[in-house]
Amino acid sequence: MTQLGSPATESDPSENGRQAVRGSRLARRRRVLFWVAGGAALLAIGGLIGSSFVKSPQQVAADTAAPPPTVTTAKVVSQILTASVQMRGVVYPATQYDVYPSAPETSSAASGTGSSAGGSAAGGGSPGAVYISRLDVTAGRTISNGEKLAEIDGEPLFALAGRVPAWRDITPGESGPDVAELQKALASLGYYAGGDTPGFFGTATQDAVSAYYEHLGNTPPATGGVPMTDVIFLPSLPAKVIAVNGAKGQQPGQPFLELAARGSLALTGELPPSYAGQVKIGLKVKIFDEVTGIHATGTVTDVGTATTIPPVGAIVNVGGGSTSVGSAGSTGTGSTGSTGSGSTGTSGSGNSGAANPGGTPFIPLTVDPSQPLPAALNGENVLVTMETGRTEGPVLTVPVAAIVTTGSGTSYVTVVGTNGKQAQVPVTPGIAENGYVQVTPVKAGKLAAGDRVVVSG
Repeated sequence: MTQLGSPATESDPSENGRQAVRGSRLARRRRVLFWVAGGAALLAIGGLIGSSFVKSPQQVAADTAAPPPTVTTAKVVSQILTASVQMRGVVYPATQYDVYPSAPETSSAASGTGSSAGGSAAGGGSPGAVYISRLDVTAGRTISNGEKLAEIDGEPLFALAGRVPAWRDITPGESGPDVAELQKALASLGYYAGGDTPGFFGTATQDAVSAYYEHLGNTPPATGGVPMTDVIFLPSLPAKVIAVNGAKGQQPGQPFLELAARGSLALTGELPPSYAGQVKIGLKVKIFDEVTGIHATGTVTDVGTATTIPPVGAIVNVGGGSTSVGSAGSTGTGSTGSTGSGSTGTSGSGNSGAANPGGTPFIPLTVDPSQPLPAALNGENVLVTMETGRTEGPVLTVPVAAIVTTGSGTSYVTVVGTNGKQAQVPVTPGIAENGYVQVTPVKAGKLAAGDRVVVSG
């Protein structure tokens, strides 16, 4: 098409063809370069990915090698150590009073000698004549001076403080230490204010006895005195009732009552024989009862020999029927004294009877409590911890696992320095406690608090 005013032109067909050919070649070249560049990029990426999976033998060996060994260490600690041994212990009355009542005196049998047909029946072989008509105590109760314990065939049985056992009827006109202790006991109760010669049973003493019986709710004896079947004298009151063997309307057991004086509880530790070389008299102990939660302390006062016999205290028989019991040997507590002075019988720690063949042997340790043991501990099996040694002050300590003992008997610890270097330091072990043991370096200065030592195991 020709524009107005423009000269007329005419196109060349051959020139247009050459230009089309050149455009087509350029497009092909561009496509080739694109595919070449893309292929090169893919090859590069593939190479990178492949190289991550391909390792040299040295790299493979390094990757599969075992990790470097590690060392467990612990600090050297400066502290006070106390060595101790633990064992079981038995708490029991140091002295136990077994009460054997006898039948009350009849007016026909009262001769001032203390003997009676009823007494013979009670202690000998016919206890059917003796019955408990009233019972005023129970096991676990504490009794005091002047307290009534029971009534036997209608007559009172009471406890008074005194060291002389009741061995006869104490009647007006009598004299002796038993009369003196009766006066003293009645005076402490407020019934006797003097008036008679000490140790002589006069009118003032008789009046005091009558007043006391009336206070108990019983009729005073026709003799004006105190029958031996009515009273038991105990050297230490108050006392705790350990056991009551019988009930109202029944015959009293043999013994009828078992009493332990307050503060008389004893403790014997049962030490395994293997620890015998570590104990000595004077060592301190700690006492703990898991049942009651009670804590106490004490001191070892005696170290016995190995035995299987359970520890018990001395047993003293008291009461109007105790003489015949002791002479008959029915309790196995030993012999009694003479009729004139011995309504009591005692035995030592061997009173338990015989050794226990199947029992585990132990060494009995007598422990003296720092304070009287609470009554709640009577009969308990307690934990006894005994200190066998103590350092004089802070010492160097390491875990037990840090000490190595050689075949020659020498010991050492391995100290690890700040650079990881290890060095063996010969030491002398000492007291051990709670997994730590005292160590003293053979050469001073080779070991200090804060050093780290290798812990084996």
